[in-house]
Amino acid sequence: MTFNAIAERLNIEGFLKVRGKKFRVAHVHSILRNRLAKEELLNLEHQPVRSDFSVEVVDKTILMSDFAI
Repeated sequence: MTFNAIAERLNIEGFLKVRGKKFRVAHVHSILRNRLAKEELLNLEHQPVRSDFSVEVVDKTILMSDFAI
């Protein structure tokens, strides 16, 4: 279907955009373009990245016992 045919079909069936307006060709094109771009990003294979992350745990109860709170 063409973008014009899709917009006409959506309007005939009573669909409205988020703000309550009718669909136009440019809106349909934009929606489909953004959807395709999003699907492309979701389907990309990414290489795992490893880092030298480490965590150090300090028991503060021993340190605070000197202050006798």
